[in-house]
Amino acid sequence: MTDKAVEKDPVVWPAAPHTLAKHSVYRQYLSKWMPIMIHSWKGDVTYAEGFAGPGIYTGGEPGSPVIALETLIHDPFLRLKARDLRFLFVEQDERRVAHLREQLAIAARPVALEDLDRYGIDLAVEAGDYDPTLIEVLSKHDAWGRPMLVVLDTFGGGVKLDIVRRIANNPSSEVIITFEPHHFARFPTSHHGDAVFGDPEWRRVADLPSEAKAEWVVNKYRDVLHEAGFPFVLTFELVGGNGHSLFLAFGTTHVRGLQKMKEAMWEVDPIQGVRYRDPADPDQQLLDIQIEPHTEPLRRELLQYLRDAPGHTASVGDLRRFALYQTVYKESQVMPVLDKLVEKGSAVGDGGDGHVRLGGNVRLTAAALNNGG
Repeated sequence: MTDKAVEKDPVVWPAAPHTLAKHSVYRQYLSKWMPIMIHSWKGDVTYAEGFAGPGIYTGGEPGSPVIALETLIHDPFLRLKARDLRFLFVEQDERRVAHLREQLAIAARPVALEDLDRYGIDLAVEAGDYDPTLIEVLSKHDAWGRPMLVVLDTFGGGVKLDIVRRIANNPSSEVIITFEPHHFARFPTSHHGDAVFGDPEWRRVADLPSEAKAEWVVNKYRDVLHEAGFPFVLTFELVGGNGHSLFLAFGTTHVRGLQKMKEAMWEVDPIQGVRYRDPADPDQQLLDIQIEPHTEPLRRELLQYLRDAPGHTASVGDLRRFALYQTVYKESQVMPVLDKLVEKGSAVGDGGDGHVRLGGNVRLTAAALNNGG
């Protein structure tokens, strides 16, 4: 590699604000995922990355592979329970591979990387493109047929659907993918897009008005992940103070994974200048990252759900599931919003059967709240 190429493509780069927010979500989610999976599967699980990077940013912030290993190393209970836990990392740039190994060695201290296997930890860092190297590494380390969480943290161009589909059809598996919908809006005839979406139908984005392209691509990709084999999909946008954004798509085969990811989203420490945006919100309002989120978008979404429902009526349980499956909000955030809608007369608790309908000034009864959850 020439000096000019090295300068253009550095080994380590600064972390953007939305990257730090993304890693806060990862850290929170891993702190929930790893104990559940180690307990349920006796440690026989895999955490893998297809675009692992150098393991650190210029400001000293850890990359996601280091965060994942630290989640285990810093928890004595998890370390004792690990039996056959695999950390598998693929990175195309060999300079970054060497850097990543150094950072993982620091994170593993006082245990040397080559001694981790004595503690039931199989760690590997391989140089190569995610396709086909990631599949090869998963096979080499006997990961198939066991649960896995695979992070495909691209620079926005997405990943081939064939790989996503294979992960989706593996037992109890999950995937986190970063992607940039505007990338596909700018290049609506690329063959790479055909591989990401599975067919050329996504190219219809070229015929849409500019303001509708990003939302259409996000919704299309949600459908693609569902069809690939993930029954539970979450997409949301992290927006930096400079207006730059990053979309995360999370697919899981179990509703508990979706619930835990929602918890992780709302438990991260606030990152200055970074906010969420819910793709389901028609007003596309930006939400500060905080423990008690602003729920105006959820209010709009619940009202729209009631408007579209037969008889403008829905059960509290349906509204909770809608929030979980279709928005960035948690199930537990629905009831306070419904209380306010009823208080202001925008909705009515329909007797004691746990249903809600538009209009009126009647507060939801305790029976409705209990039956509807």
